[in-house]
Formats: sequence, structure tokens, C-alpha cells
Amino acid sequence: MKFTPELAFNGGRVRPLDYDDADALLALYQQPELPGQSIPDNSEAMSRLVDYSVQMAATQRGMMWLLEVDGAVVGMVSAFDWQPSQLRVMMRVDGLPALNIEQRQAALQVCMDFLAQKYHLRNFGYQWIQGQNPAITSMLASMGFSLCATLRDGWRVGNDGFADVQQYHLLRAEEKPKAGRLGEQDNPGQNLDKSFSGNGGNA
Repeated sequence: MKFTPELAFNGGRVRPLDYDDADALLALYQQPELPGQSIPDNSEAMSRLVDYSVQMAATQRGMMWLLEVDGAVVGMVSAFDWQPSQLRVMMRVDGLPALNIEQRQAALQVCMDFLAQKYHLRNFGYQWIQGQNPAITSMLASMGFSLCATLRDGWRVGNDGFADVQQYHLLRAEEKPKAGRLGEQDNPGQNLDKSFSGNGGNA
């Protein structure tokens, strides 16, 4: 079954993680964007990350996409802390220096659009950690995010350091889904290969 889709954006694509991506993921996390983030030292941990990404998507706890530009892996988009009953999810983009702000925004937008359309998520959150690229905050503002809170010393850096966390949220304007009988609406849940649209179960 397919739980995470491949999505195209102008200049690149996001796609599900695969075991063959272990080395690319390891290279990505050798240059962490988040202050104080630990650096993995073997690809075995990255293989476990692939397993985790499938489990998260299958149980609607989160979703992970590998971010490619011109065929090269330059980042990853993550949706986590997924709360289906509250139509809420947190987003995150990890990127190499080669990922520019326009590509970051396009990848984030296409993933958010998918989650909003497929799962009716409406409340999207994003945390900017003090020390990250400040252009990310301008990007969030241009996408419609609002700064809702600042968590003073909310992020641990090393053994005795702390950084502030800026909490951004975006409330999308689409109408919330209405309750209906099973199969009445074309919403096949998390399995992207299944449909209730009356076409014999084919996507």
C-alpha cells in the first residue's frame, strides 16, 4: 500500500523515503540546520528512519518526504505531531545549503496543499529555532503564517545552552468537511491506492 505520495513543484519534487536513500539522508543530517541537533554517524539509523516514515504515514501520526531538486537530494519535508481530530499538524523542512528559500517554500507549500486536500488539515504549525536562517521567517510570513508565540529558551543547545523558539501557525480558509455515510464522500483515508469514488476501487 502507498501512504506517502510523490508531489511535483516548480523545479523539483518531494517523494517517499526509500532504503536506497540511507546514504543521502546521512549526508543531509551531517549538516543539520537546527542548533544543537545531534549528527548520526551511521546509515543504519537512516534505515530505521525509513521504517518510521512508513509507520507514521500509515497511522496518521506524520509524513516524511525526501526533497529533490534537479535529481539531487537537498532536503526533507516532515509533517509531525499530527492531530486528525483537531485538523492540526506541525511542519518542518531540513535542507542542505544548496536548497534556496524559493525551493524550500515551494516544497513546503505542495506538501501542505496535499495534506489539506487529502486529510482536511487546516491548522499548520511551524517552529523557527533561534540560530536558523532568518529568511525562513520571511518565507513563513509570505505564505500566510503568523507568529503566535515565542518560547523563551524553548530549545536545548548542547549540555548547557538554550535557544528561543518562535511558533508560527497558518489557519487555512477551506470549509471543514461535513459528516456523511461511509463511502458517500471520496475520501479513501490514508491508502492512496484505494478510492470510494465508484470506480471499482481503483485510484
